[in-house]
Amino acid sequence: MSRNDSGLLAKINVPLALLWLGGFIVTTVGYLVLTSSNAAQAEFYTSGSLDYATYFSAQSGGTLGSVLIGAGVLGLLLALAAHVIVRPAGVVAGVTDAEPAQDALDEKADLSDDQPDDEKLNAVNADAVTPDETGVTAGTTSESTGRDAAGVEPDLEPTTAR
Repeated sequence: MSRNDSGLLAKINVPLALLWLGGFIVTTVGYLVLTSSNAAQAEFYTSGSLDYATYFSAQSGGTLGSVLIGAGVLGLLLALAAHVIVRPAGVVAGVTDAEPAQDALDEKADLSDDQPDDEKLNAVNADAVTPDETGVTAGTTSESTGRDAAGVEPDLEPTTAR
């Protein structure tokens, strides 16, 4: 049975879904522990009580809550990274039969196989290259000599030794 013919539940990546769910649950539990501990600390301070067991319990709860929030956020980041790695494989597997997207450049050029590669490039770039007032096309160079169309070697920028 192929993966595409199977049901929706067979297509779900269960470990990845559990990682997302675990990250959300741990972050939520951490938030609840932190806020309840902060409320207990605030009540301890306003009541003026001398019960230090309550104070230390609230302080420990605040620390535990912040650690759980950090672990939950780390789990969510790991789930996101795993999702980024796993997702393109599924997208590529599902898009193999799709038609490629067309560029705006495809409208200008006829890229059929009856022209050699150089002629295809010249047909695409014909609108972009214009001759200057001397009749020489600007930006063209001779590949064998490194000189431009007028026969002048281009100046190099001066370099300084340090």
